[in-house]
Amino acid sequence: MKIFMRQPTLLNFCLFVAFVGISGCGSQTINAMSSQRLSPAESLTNATISQQTNLTKQATPAVSAQAPAALKKVKVFFPKNIRTSQDFTYVEPVFRTTSSASVAQFAIEQLIAGPTSQEKARGLSDPIEFKGTSNCGKNFTLSITNGTAKLKFCKSVISGGTGDDARQKSSINNTLKQFPTINSVIILDRNGNCLSDQSGENTCFKKAEKLTTESGLSIDGLGSVKINMTVAQASSVAGTQIVPSRQNPNRVCDYYKPANGPEGVTFMVTQGRIATVEVETNKITTVHGIKVDDTESTIKSAYPGQIQVSRLPNSEKGKAWVVQPSSFANKDFRLVFVSPNGETVNRMIAGKVPEVNYAEGCLDVRPG
Repeated sequence: MKIFMRQPTLLNFCLFVAFVGISGCGSQTINAMSSQRLSPAESLTNATISQQTNLTKQATPAVSAQAPAALKKVKVFFPKNIRTSQDFTYVEPVFRTTSSASVAQFAIEQLIAGPTSQEKARGLSDPIEFKGTSNCGKNFTLSITNGTAKLKFCKSVISGGTGDDARQKSSINNTLKQFPTINSVIILDRNGNCLSDQSGENTCFKKAEKLTTESGLSIDGLGSVKINMTVAQASSVAGTQIVPSRQNPNRVCDYYKPANGPEGVTFMVTQGRIATVEVETNKITTVHGIKVDDTESTIKSAYPGQIQVSRLPNSEKGKAWVVQPSSFANKDFRLVFVSPNGETVNRMIAGKVPEVNYAEGCLDVRPG
């Protein structure tokens, strides 16, 4: 018996095989097509196959290389050794580049990593050093809510005193506040307390009240800035940096002022803490309404039964009207109105004893 296959059938079979991707009948198909005229039905079948093949090619998406993530420049602020011996809050920016979407997180990571060797040669220094182990598995956590960044360290942060505290906070604040989504910063230690806040009051959680001419002078401070605060704490609650105002030869005592005003306000700082605040402008009043240029009678009316009058040293006419505390909690504080002519006030001083009584300010402070 002879086994045979008609050429059209063979042709259709090979076309089907070619369509599904098998290429074994090429020469037979060519021979069959050259030696046999296709029927109309077979021509339609071949046309349909060709159209389907073209549609399949058109439907296959082109493969393209994925575009690289955009690089961003981020500033990181480091203290500078030459300047920070005089101004603890002075910092300078350097640039770092990242493709990360978490730019604030990246910036703090770079702050902790510290300056490069070239940057250190320019006088920039590490603001943050750790000791001990982490209680969260990393160096820190960072969250941003309603414009407030909350940075919590998970390791103990090393500090050598007031200068280190100010440098750390200035570096962190400037680094985070470069981002438009951050208006204020809360810095916490590994236990969730305000970093370097030794007052026990966690002042960093208190809303900053920017010092203005509307800030009232009281027996224990000016506005939100209270006697016994560190400079860093005062800067935090005042909404402005408290910076050195003038040099003093006595290194245990310095004068500071609010960087952005109001004018006529000076803080005397002893052993790293605010001892007195002095006001020499009539644009600021006490919480009882007394201001520079007021008279003795006005003062006594505002503080009935609390005024003690004393003579200014080395002055024939000069007087000081001293407000005695009305509560036991303020027993170590005084509010003093100074009058060189004995008639009108030219300075108001609030502070703790004994510094508030020093006629020469820092010159009267004794080391030790």
